[in-house]
Amino acid sequence: MSYPQGGYPQGGYPKEGYQQGGYPGYQPGPPGYSPAPYYGGTQQQSTTTVVVGQPTASHTTLLYRSSGDHFLTLSIVMTFICIFCGGLLPAVLTVAAIFVSLSAKDDDLRGDEECAKRKGRIALFLNILSVVLTLVVYAIIIGVIVKVVTSCTRYYNGQYDTYGCFY
Repeated sequence: MSYPQGGYPQGGYPKEGYQQGGYPGYQPGPPGYSPAPYYGGTQQQSTTTVVVGQPTASHTTLLYRSSGDHFLTLSIVMTFICIFCGGLLPAVLTVAAIFVSLSAKDDDLRGDEECAKRKGRIALFLNILSVVLTLVVYAIIIGVIVKVVTSCTRYYNGQYDTYGCFY
């Protein structure tokens, strides 16, 4: 068996005088495991302790009590009714009621139940006020129509006179 220059086999390690185990203090591995080469130097030993444990369970209980939609649905419905039938001022009040009821929902989500209820009552009041104003607008319109119709027809000498009215 001839070795190249230096007297080592092609793997780079001398076969003669090679200890099975590598360097001093080396423990052989499982069967089929080839040990790592020893390059010299000093040997350092260290021990590492690993502690494995289960994390402790923590339970958090959240209590959420919603006190309703804070008249948001009523405000939206009343806005459409006031826009199409009532007039501008009642519609402005219902839009304000929408913003107040949304603010009440935010307060409720933050846990400020008292403030949410107070803002919900304000939204309800604005909706009721818009209904009253819508009814007042209707009453004024009906009153004006009745006044115009009755003032144009006068009973005079057994006949109805429409003098001064434009038909």
